[in-house]
Amino acid sequence: MAGQLSAFGYSLSENPEEADLWLINTCTVKSPSQSAMDTIITKGKSAKKLLVVAGCVPQGSRDLKQLEGVSVVGVQQIDRVVEVVEETLKGHEVRLLTRKTLPALDLPKVRKNKFVEILPINVGCLGACTYCKTKHARGHLGSYSVDSLVGRVRTVILDGVKEIWLSSEDTGAYGRDIGVNLPTLLKAIIAELPSDASTMLRIGMTNPPFILEHLNEIADVLCHPCVYSFLHVPVQSGSDAVLSGMNREYTVSEFRTVVDTLTELVPGMQIATDIICGFPGKSVGLILQILIY
Repeated sequence: MAGQLSAFGYSLSENPEEADLWLINTCTVKSPSQSAMDTIITKGKSAKKLLVVAGCVPQGSRDLKQLEGVSVVGVQQIDRVVEVVEETLKGHEVRLLTRKTLPALDLPKVRKNKFVEILPINVGCLGACTYCKTKHARGHLGSYSVDSLVGRVRTVILDGVKEIWLSSEDTGAYGRDIGVNLPTLLKAIIAELPSDASTMLRIGMTNPPFILEHLNEIADVLCHPCVYSFLHVPVQSGSDAVLSGMNREYTVSEFRTVVDTLTELVPGMQIATDIICGFPGKSVGLILQILIY
């Protein structure tokens, strides 16, 4: 969004007090993000600033009281952020939340780190976790084509990017809606990376169910010299009963299979995970199960 606004001639200010308009990007996965949004909106209204709220929170909770009187732009409308800002500056309240096709991958971009390209490979997911509203905000799985992603990789390498981070609500689910799979995409991307490892690839978060189908192929990719031997695989709980209540669609044993296989086949493999401690029905004993695991 910052890239589009810059390309259209807007100046990005490091000082909120000097800005004519505040663009607030949000995430619905973590409650601190929504709390921070509430605080910023309140502060902005007090300062008489024009406000545009973007991202998952307005998409998934469009009737929030805090969003009254501000413009909002949804997760699949970011390519229209310039239009929303222009109309808001004219004094109009705009609400663009309708779902549509995937945003283009080549929209103008301002990178926080000029050497890192964060590349979304798909949006939405195939899960239905009982505690999560990401799917409500992001919708059903929508994957970019292999050709479009490879084309973007070629472009950013020419731009001098040194790291490409693949992002997704669930990397392992990539392509199931368009008849391809994650290993196919990863092999196509690796074929474009410089052989001297001057541009590295990092694979984003994946839930256990779908990666289980491709463990050996994923291990081969993670062994490539241009790919970081790292993967983020949330476990959430060490209890099958709790995982069932969460509707996570895997067991502790299956998560263990993912971890054991990758650590055995990939030298120096590092795995990050997430654990939910406050899920309803969890006892101290169930929490201790994950610590024992």
